[in-house]
Amino acid sequence: MTTPAIYIALVLILPLLGGVITYLSGSKNASRLSLIGMLPGAVIAGFLIYQSHDASLVVRWEWLPGYEFGWSIDRISAVLIGLVYLVSLLVHLFSAHYLSHDRAIHRYFGKLGFFTASMIGLLAADHFLLIFIFWELVGFSSYLLIGFWYEDVEKAVAARKAFMVNRVADAGLLIGVILMVTELNQPFLSSLDRGESSLLVHLAGFGLMIGALGKSAQFPFSGWLPKAMAGPTPVSALIHAATMVAAGVYLLIRVAPFLSPLVLNTTAAIGAVTAFIAAVSALTQHDIKKVLAYSTISQLGYMVMGIGAGAYQASLFHLWTHAFFKAGLFLAAGAVIHYLHTLKHTDSTFDAQDMRRMGGLKKVLPFTHVAFVVCGLALSGLPLFSGFLSKEGILSGVWLWAIDHSANGYWWAYLVSDLAFVTALLTPIYIGRQILLVFHGTPRTALEKLPHMEPLRLVKVPLMVLSVGALWLVNALNPLDAGGWWLSSFLFGDSAGPGHGSIQVWTMMLSIALAVGGLAISYIFYRPGSMRSLGYQMAQVPAKWYRRLTFEGWYLESIYDGLSGNYIKVAKAARIFDRKVIDWLVNAAGVSTVVFSKALAVIDREVVDGLVNFVAWLFRGVGGVFTKIQSGKVQNQLIWMVLLLLVLVLWSQF
Repeated sequence: MTTPAIYIALVLILPLLGGVITYLSGSKNASRLSLIGMLPGAVIAGFLIYQSHDASLVVRWEWLPGYEFGWSIDRISAVLIGLVYLVSLLVHLFSAHYLSHDRAIHRYFGKLGFFTASMIGLLAADHFLLIFIFWELVGFSSYLLIGFWYEDVEKAVAARKAFMVNRVADAGLLIGVILMVTELNQPFLSSLDRGESSLLVHLAGFGLMIGALGKSAQFPFSGWLPKAMAGPTPVSALIHAATMVAAGVYLLIRVAPFLSPLVLNTTAAIGAVTAFIAAVSALTQHDIKKVLAYSTISQLGYMVMGIGAGAYQASLFHLWTHAFFKAGLFLAAGAVIHYLHTLKHTDSTFDAQDMRRMGGLKKVLPFTHVAFVVCGLALSGLPLFSGFLSKEGILSGVWLWAIDHSANGYWWAYLVSDLAFVTALLTPIYIGRQILLVFHGTPRTALEKLPHMEPLRLVKVPLMVLSVGALWLVNALNPLDAGGWWLSSFLFGDSAGPGHGSIQVWTMMLSIALAVGGLAISYIFYRPGSMRSLGYQMAQVPAKWYRRLTFEGWYLESIYDGLSGNYIKVAKAARIFDRKVIDWLVNAAGVSTVVFSKALAVIDREVVDGLVNFVAWLFRGVGGVFTKIQSGKVQNQLIWMVLLLLVLVLWSQF
């Protein structure tokens, strides 16, 4: 085995090995054993980043005669593998606190190791068939994690729905993979090139796009992600911040050079629509995790939109920054939920995720409050935070794309950029609303200081690392330069390019104004002592149809249920038709065949065989008569011959 193959094998197998050891060892030392694979794997992942600086690590082998499989780790995949390891390691630490009293914690860490290995395999795979295999493993392992508390029927159903929606989108990915491998002869990601536009190129591109939209929870597949919040909160931080949902964005970035303009334009439009509708839904939620779930959908929409508009470098930057501040938000939300569960563990009716039962939590969870605010401001796109830099790059790219397309007659391109800027206003409104309702104001539940709610190693360290990653200085030197990402030149080299001139300046000014304005609006409506914050405890599910529409996530889940319900009805009707009609016809045909065959048997036996037997009998009788005539004596034969001659002579005379 070559040296690159050893590195790839280790970085892939170690998380899985640690998870298996933890699962088999039981729950007693699960939190410590779970790090057996993660710590050395993280070290090797860092070494891979260093190794990829000079050349990609490529491993190829012959699978079947004439068919090769392969792995490839270049700079982009190496950086993302390191990011997955970092976030997964922090989630492992936090999970030891969050699930400390769960009797099945060893099973949880086993599944977590399986998921991490599957995600790393997806990032390292170069052949499209390998990508599809690990794509499905990521979906299956996430299903196991979302349904970790499978004893709860509602959580088990939520996991199943998330799994099945992804399978529908994966059918599109499978079509794209088959076309890429068999028809277009482009089986490897590392050697993709743009071919001539054709129907097959369009079909393959749309297939890959549909698969990516499903995994990244984009419209119309976005309904599964809020349901996926049924899993433990650390799972949400890992799966829905930096890994699983980012897989679709990663795939689109990789195949962007191959996609046709039609596919790219469709991608940009879908991303913009998704970002907008998810941000609107986040404004009306009461569940602390659902707000972050819709926020994730919205931010992924930004990335997808940027890829469609050609700003895939900015989208990758936003994928990087989003992993830090969104994972920090989810872990901080997990600390809040864990505190409320501990506080109200005797009250089975208390919902620890309902923001209507929160308020004033900064007094009992001060470190969590600071981390949530820092990561929330990064999400809002405020300057001096990472989210401003990456989001501003996408907004500039989309604006330039809209200008170019409108000049060519595609006037609708400005709708995409307009939705992007409107979403930039909605984002600080919903995250500011959440910060104020959860941590500030009068507590809506009697609070008390509980010990060991913010332990240093398990809670403060993960939140600190993620919060620091949400600051601008960790990502760039200039807090206002979207193209100044430290990793930009490493990942893209000279192709990173300069800024966008006046467009970049106007975008920067507008995005700052929208971020500040959105935070100001949230403060005006939800500041401590305001009418909305004081009456929030009594807030109910919206009654007006347009507010109920956004609260229910635009009824996408209901549409899924309706489609599946109608499919079941059609299947039942087909079953009845098959049993009552098709089976009857088959049985009737069978009975008719048996009757006809029996009739033929009678005809064969009585008519055909009778005729044959009669002829045989006749010839046998005639033969018997002639046999008697033939006595064997010569004199008898002479007599018969004379008689025959006499008859002939007489017959000729008459």
